[in-house]
Amino acid sequence: MGGARKRARPTADARGNALMDQDTAATMPTTRIRKPLIPFNVGLVLPAQLTMLAVVLAPTLIAIYLSVTDWQPTAGVPWYRAEIVWFWNFYDLWYDERYINALWRTLLVVVVAVVCELAIAIGLALLFLDEWPWRKLAVSVLILPMMIVPVDAANAFFMLFNDRGPINHLIGMAIGRSFEFSWLSDPNWALAPIVLCEIWQWTPLMFLLMLTGFTNLLQNQIRAAIVLGASRVRIFFRIMLPLLMPVIAVALLIRGIETFKIFDAVYILTRGGPGASTETISMFMYNGAFVYFRIGYIAAAALLVLVVVVSICLALSRPLKRHHG
Repeated sequence: MGGARKRARPTADARGNALMDQDTAATMPTTRIRKPLIPFNVGLVLPAQLTMLAVVLAPTLIAIYLSVTDWQPTAGVPWYRAEIVWFWNFYDLWYDERYINALWRTLLVVVVAVVCELAIAIGLALLFLDEWPWRKLAVSVLILPMMIVPVDAANAFFMLFNDRGPINHLIGMAIGRSFEFSWLSDPNWALAPIVLCEIWQWTPLMFLLMLTGFTNLLQNQIRAAIVLGASRVRIFFRIMLPLLMPVIAVALLIRGIETFKIFDAVYILTRGGPGASTETISMFMYNGAFVYFRIGYIAAAALLVLVVVVSICLALSRPLKRHHG
């Protein structure tokens, strides 16, 4: 077509310059950017993770090895040359009544203490939901037992439940005559001061968790129920408590694990006595390792306890999975 424009052909100089540019680009060395072997974000946390892995993994592997040996420090043999007995330690533990009783006794302490802590904590949290004078001061006073060293708390309860301590004195004033009872020497009652000490010291932690959970609940459903005329009891059991279940599950998990490791109160108050009537699993392993020096046997007991604790944790974590699912 006559109106169409013709493309201008490149001149010789332009073609020559283009060829020179191509030759120069072909002869220039190409630099490739190498990717790092470890991503930057992984490299930041890797030293800490390796340290934690070494701290956790090394003792675990040593404990697993010792659990299949009959090593005792008093035998004069290094632990890595101990006699291998394979699974005989676990077999003996299965028929060890003292170990089984200590395990059941520890579970009893966990159930009683944690349930009482939860019930008291929920009641106190409901009381502190409303604003009233000196509320912040009362919260500060309530959490004071949690700040005390467990050994000092156990010493305080040792003084309270002494034969001539304040508890017997108050009971004597109530009944109108002298009352002397050896709480810590009676096989049927020696466990009660231990459980009371645990409840007194750690109910504040449960209280803080429950109070935080109540204050973070969605208020729309509660206000709607109040407008519709629902009672406080019905609102608590039908609305507040179901919404609080994830917090309760976390609190039970934390306190269950911590109470299972109870040692200070048992050691200070009774040393596991009289006999073995208050011996918990931690006290059993302490006596076996540092009194009788049966390190291999106690390593096997510790592994079995680990299995029990993991099973309890998995059972308590199911409500959280259902809530998030």
